[in-house]
Amino acid sequence: MRFTKFRWFRTVAGLVLYVADIIADVWVAGQYFSNGNFVWGSLTLLFVLNGFVCSQVFSYAWFCDDLAAVTSTGRNCRLSLVVLHVLQLGIFTRYQQHLKMACRVLWTKEYDWYDEDELHLQLFGQAADLSMLRLFETFLESAPQLVLQLYVVLGHDQRSIIQYISIVGSFFNIAWATVDYWRCFRRSMPNLSEMPPGAALLVYLLYKLLMVCARVLTLSMLLLFSTYCLAVLLLLWLLGFLWTLVVQTDFCTSKGLEWFYRAVVAFILIFTFFNIKGQNTKVPMTVYYAMSALQNLLVPLMFFFLTPAAEKLDFFWQTVVVIAAGTIMGLLFLSLYYSFLHPRREARIADVVDGPEARIADVEDGPEARIADVVDGPEARIADVEDGPEGRQGVSLGWTLRMRMFLQP
Repeated sequence: MRFTKFRWFRTVAGLVLYVADIIADVWVAGQYFSNGNFVWGSLTLLFVLNGFVCSQVFSYAWFCDDLAAVTSTGRNCRLSLVVLHVLQLGIFTRYQQHLKMACRVLWTKEYDWYDEDELHLQLFGQAADLSMLRLFETFLESAPQLVLQLYVVLGHDQRSIIQYISIVGSFFNIAWATVDYWRCFRRSMPNLSEMPPGAALLVYLLYKLLMVCARVLTLSMLLLFSTYCLAVLLLLWLLGFLWTLVVQTDFCTSKGLEWFYRAVVAFILIFTFFNIKGQNTKVPMTVYYAMSALQNLLVPLMFFFLTPAAEKLDFFWQTVVVIAAGTIMGLLFLSLYYSFLHPRREARIADVVDGPEARIADVEDGPEARIADVVDGPEARIADVEDGPEGRQGVSLGWTLRMRMFLQP
């Protein structure tokens, strides 16, 4: 398994899309302010900052964990990390380090004295960290941004080309971040089969994108019915948070950060499902999507019967059709993917987004590994009897350090 030049260019493309989405959202906010819509402009900027700040918190914590695991870090080093992340440059620093190391490994061959397998494994580990941070940022910024912009476009006479660009960009950002993390994580774990390109990737992408599309349109319509329905979103967040308490997530190294992680997970659960514990998710996923589909179909009906002028609103019927079609087709693609296209080996292997817990026995090398997804199942135990958690040749596998801490023997 090798980190290829094509993967390097894909990482650059992801960075460009990330920056472009932020620029479009800031541009929309500026347009709102210039038109005197200070509330919408402020909310747009608030969502941008929300995604930035939350992802910077996790990035800083992971930097500290990685450095503490491989060396005794001094005060100056931690101070520089604090400054970088306060300036919201943590993720861009990770991109710079990752792309620079990949260039040296792929083109200049400056690490010839290191174990080549470990170098490529670390590149995949760095990419997995970036992908996870992008996933956090996407659902904390792009998803609520979509709800807001669709709320404005569907219910108010405030439409412009840059708004449409922002909406399309947010959808692409969600699609890219979701699939990129999923594939990157599978590649970073040596005992998980890689996600094959082609039909499986396309079906999985369509399943996620259609379900998220129907979800954000439903939430936008709910807010159009009444802004007091924000209480419903708060209730959904609370239910998600209670679920994280029930399953007892243990993703972070500190209690405070763990509570913060649970709050973020609960927010993401408003928009899409994922397995946060690495357990068999057939029943929870079925319940989640059954309730989500029911909400997606009931909200338009409620809006139609309780709002006299519903039919006169622009895009009402088009929106209803998209919600219904997105929900039904998304569930069909979900069933198709997990029935026929989900990567499997001789043993049961954990799905990185929605699938069951896996046990993979390495008979030749000895240690048994139980591997689950970091976002959709953050627990994992990876035993390396000979080399320990730091990896060979002094290469720090930061992503594995986070995953090694979750399971007790």
